[in-house]
Amino acid sequence: MVTAVGIDIGGSLVKLGVVDGSGKVLARDAVPVHRDIEFAEFVHLATEATEELRRAFPDITAIGIGVPGTPNPETGMLNGRCPAIPALLKGSLSKLFSIRFGVPAVVRNDAVSATHGEMRHGAGRPYSRFALLTLGTGIGGSMVIDRKVIDGPDGLPPQFGCISLDPARTDIADPVPGMVENLASARALVNRYRQLKPDSDAKDAETVVDLAKQGDAIALQVVDEVARWLGQMIGIMSNMLNIEAAIIGGGLSLAGPFFIDRIAKNVRDFVLLKPGRPPVIVAAEHGNDAGVIGTAALALDMFAPTAKE
Repeated sequence: MVTAVGIDIGGSLVKLGVVDGSGKVLARDAVPVHRDIEFAEFVHLATEATEELRRAFPDITAIGIGVPGTPNPETGMLNGRCPAIPALLKGSLSKLFSIRFGVPAVVRNDAVSATHGEMRHGAGRPYSRFALLTLGTGIGGSMVIDRKVIDGPDGLPPQFGCISLDPARTDIADPVPGMVENLASARALVNRYRQLKPDSDAKDAETVVDLAKQGDAIALQVVDEVARWLGQMIGIMSNMLNIEAAIIGGGLSLAGPFFIDRIAKNVRDFVLLKPGRPPVIVAAEHGNDAGVIGTAALALDMFAPTAKE
């Protein structure tokens, strides 16, 4: 059985798993980290956790690593900034892990990795062209065109969150006026609700969505506004690239059909309706395992292509 280790690096937790060629997670581990961790300490914690997994699965073929930054595909070094864990700028994780474990390793942006996982083993399997949108504190994701995940030559994925939908909104102009991340992310949803209902103590999007499901008129208005903005963004993508589907991941996807069906209804207002349009709107399948499955699948596709099942 061909397997890979997938490593998903977040700002407070590194998730690891052994994944086989069908996308099944055979074993899991997690290591707490923090923003100010030193590079050497981070490498020690992550490699020790990987070693524990390898003891149980000694024939690991490759290692995939997803990072909250922009890694150079050739060197594994991060370009620019990495606010979640700045120390990751100090070395190439792919090189270090490859030397330590004697197998090839690859580092990619976390959104690119998650998109690869949905393409190979998740909700993206039926589609040749789709977008994965991760709706959390911000809005991220990547695009698949003709079964190829798109990122830039420097490893930078598409910046969906910076698409400007309301450029007159100079009050939300950081860094782009009227950008969708400031209109339709989980953070934006909570901010909008508290703007309309200042006495509310709602602290997260899950609370606001639950209030909407219970009939809170203001919460329902805000959910509908966010769904409208997302429908507009997906409509733009569809008109430009003829995507077949938009896959919704991240925390807001957990709202289920109550939210996703609203997005789908709004998309119709922003696309040229022709056969095969508008795109299907579906929830991502992998949840908290998205990064682990995606990075492992990417590593296997690169270094053990016969493992595809």
